[in-house]
Amino acid sequence: MVKEATKNKLEKTYLLESEKRYHILAEKLSDGVWIVQNGSVVYVNDALCSVLGYISDQLLGMDPVTMFRDDCKKHFKEMFGVLEQGNLVEYWQGVYLGNQGRELLAETHLSPTTWNGKPAILCAIKDINKSYSQEIITKEEVEHLLKENIQLRSSIKERYKFGDIIGKSPAMQEVYEFILKATATNAAVAIYGESGTGKELVARAIHDMSNRHDRTFVPVNCGAIPENLLESEFFGHRRGAFTGAQIDKNGLLDLTDGGTLLLDEVGELSLSLQVKLLRAIEGGGYIPVGSTKTRKSDFRIISATNNNLQELVNKGLMRDDFFYRLQVIPITLQPLREHKEDIPLLVEHFLRINGNNKKPLIPSKIMEALMNYDWPGNVRELQNVLHRYLTVKRLDFMDIAKPRLVTQDNGQIEESNLEGLNFHSAVEDFEKDIIIKGLEYNQWHKAKAASALGLPRRTFFRKLRHFGLI
Repeated sequence: MVKEATKNKLEKTYLLESEKRYHILAEKLSDGVWIVQNGSVVYVNDALCSVLGYISDQLLGMDPVTMFRDDCKKHFKEMFGVLEQGNLVEYWQGVYLGNQGRELLAETHLSPTTWNGKPAILCAIKDINKSYSQEIITKEEVEHLLKENIQLRSSIKERYKFGDIIGKSPAMQEVYEFILKATATNAAVAIYGESGTGKELVARAIHDMSNRHDRTFVPVNCGAIPENLLESEFFGHRRGAFTGAQIDKNGLLDLTDGGTLLLDEVGELSLSLQVKLLRAIEGGGYIPVGSTKTRKSDFRIISATNNNLQELVNKGLMRDDFFYRLQVIPITLQPLREHKEDIPLLVEHFLRINGNNKKPLIPSKIMEALMNYDWPGNVRELQNVLHRYLTVKRLDFMDIAKPRLVTQDNGQIEESNLEGLNFHSAVEDFEKDIIIKGLEYNQWHKAKAASALGLPRRTFFRKLRHFGLI
């Protein structure tokens, strides 16, 4: 009997110490904890008192059913009944009634326990008001964006302008659809199209409508940067890294952190730079020239080219892993000759810009000539031709095979000659004609055209800018 009494005493002492340790642990929890025994609340922790707005004395001895809103009381009784029958209940959601009518949507976990050596039910609650409210807000935002997207898609079909892009043809409607898809993600975009089709405008539209619109948009012409400076331009350099590096300089990736980097003529990048860029794109970072520290930049890549990148991969001029990283969302811009129905809209737009917001009228013969021309320089050439038309009142088509003039007076097309031109303008027209022929012969690949014409790349690009061909 003595041994049995001693054993009971030890068990009771252990139980009291265990409950004391549990009490200490429960007070440190951020979630509410309460214990029910014989139909009344026998323990509450500070966290529960805090969320309900009561002091512990107000809750102790309370019928637990009264803690819930009327529509939740029946469910609570059912849960307790399940537990009292020895079955498990993982959790349920209900609305608690706090002090002064406060309501708390909470997730309650129920489990059997002991209290003072007798069976009891442990209730642990987690406030889900905030997450539930956030879920509602997020759902409302998603629904709002969906409605906005549907409205935008339906309105696009009736519009001729998308940002700074002009066109209502099916070809342009398809481009608008791709822009919308691209703005909904941070995936890389590859824009294909001949020179002058508006690749940079499309890239800017994607950036402006994306969640990066308030950060930097950095366009870079890969073909205009000397190969020995490519790494420094992209990744930056440290003072003394090479001759002429007199100060630390940030690279393009530093400038584009959080924004969008447009790689125009991306096919001009060397294989070694492709490897380093790929590492930076995939989050591995980059190292400025002359530094040993890795830097990281959160940027989105949009590439633009008038070449077939798959052919560059086949020729070993582009890495296949770099190609696939760029080619997530491809967008192809059709040349102007493939959607001539947009020419009147483009003409009106450019005339309005160059005519100080007035709407100059042009003779039908002039418009007919514009519609019949094939526009090898695409929209950019159309803009330049119209600018000259407003200045000299005649259209000057720099056709590769046979330059032509269309006069405003009678709309007649005649062969161009040097009559009425001075020496300098004649030389400039000749230069422009030769450069366009070189570009046409090399499929508007600027670096190859410069090499074929025997011009230094820097000089060639300067002349392209001068003649409005870039």
